[in-house]
Amino acid sequence: MKRPLRTRDLAGSDDLNVTQEFLAQMLGVRRTSLSIVAGSLQTAGLVRYRRGHVHIVDVEGLKDGACECYATTSGHYERLLGIEK
Repeated sequence: MKRPLRTRDLAGSDDLNVTQEFLAQMLGVRRTSLSIVAGSLQTAGLVRYRRGHVHIVDVEGLKDGACECYATTSGHYERLLGIEK
């Protein structure tokens, strides 16, 4: 689930004011599907969420569970904007 990671990067915070409906639209999935995944992430201790708010608890754990797309997308974004690490 790389979107919350990218959203975190762009927001510069582990606290994201987004609804499950908004995240589902970003990912192109049904809200019910997102709810199942979000529940799994919460059970795994990676995030905490309540209505309209997601708190990322374990960034590295989310990165470990994300595909290589997260690193690739982040790298392209940083290169395009000339951001140095």
